[in-house]
Amino acid sequence: MNVENLLRETLADMAGEQEPPPPARFLPLLSARRPARRPNRRPARRRGAALAAAVTVVALAVGGTITVRALSPEPEPGGWPQAPAVPATRPQPERTYEITVGPGRRVTGLFGDLARMTGKPAESFARAAEDGRALGLPPYAKGRLEGFAHPGTYSVAGSATPAEILAGMVARFRETADRIGLAAAPDPLDVVIIASLIQAESPTEADMPKVSRVIHNRLARGMMLQLDSTVLYGLGKHSVAATAEDVRSRSPYNTYRHRGLPPGPIANPGPAALKAALHPAAGRWLSFVVTDPERGTLAFASNEKEYNELVERARRSE
Repeated sequence: MNVENLLRETLADMAGEQEPPPPARFLPLLSARRPARRPNRRPARRRGAALAAAVTVVALAVGGTITVRALSPEPEPGGWPQAPAVPATRPQPERTYEITVGPGRRVTGLFGDLARMTGKPAESFARAAEDGRALGLPPYAKGRLEGFAHPGTYSVAGSATPAEILAGMVARFRETADRIGLAAAPDPLDVVIIASLIQAESPTEADMPKVSRVIHNRLARGMMLQLDSTVLYGLGKHSVAATAEDVRSRSPYNTYRHRGLPPGPIANPGPAALKAALHPAAGRWLSFVVTDPERGTLAFASNEKEYNELVERARRSE
């Protein structure tokens, strides 16, 4: 007999009783101690099961619809059986990796570096660099990323887009700029340009304040800077020194032909170069020469005579 028929019979029997049935009639353990009060009455154990079924059905009556389901099994010793514990599924953390960008890289080389480190196309970084506003470039950058992609080590999420990676480098630049007080300079862009020249021309960080002083002194005197690094940048070349043909180019970055600073930064300077641009060493130097190319030794001169002597020393060391 199914649960619905058993319930129907139980309710019909109970409707004919004049008084509520004693609780013992529904307790299987006590039913044998009491005599039956009516002939042909169903055993108390069956009635008890039926009442349990009625309770189950009523408990499941929701919104006028009765749902009938099988009864729960009898409890095991010590309580109802427990469902096996199912470990909660936790989302796996997103994979991250570190990228390190050295100081002095041009953006063209930077895009290739980032492509190799992230597996994203170099062209995607070049396209992202076109939207300076989205990258958070300061207004004085004039929309150009060169000089503002700060070197350093970055923790990058696997899902990061090229724009997000470059924006993180720009944000690092702004942090450094705030720390060294770049905004207080009369022209912050000039400082970044000078820092990029210092980064390109200095073999070591110890040389940077002196190189900065040479640049500041030449600018103050209206002298041409005559830096090979700017000439090579304008020609898109990577070399140690410019050739005679290179210095005859009409590029606006040719500081052998044009006075003053080049139109923009020629690389992405690090914090040391930016500090040196703001705080040059004290001195009257007007030029410098690499006297030992293998060791990267710089020597500084305050006049033409000293400069010629340094050039001769460099030739002897070749």
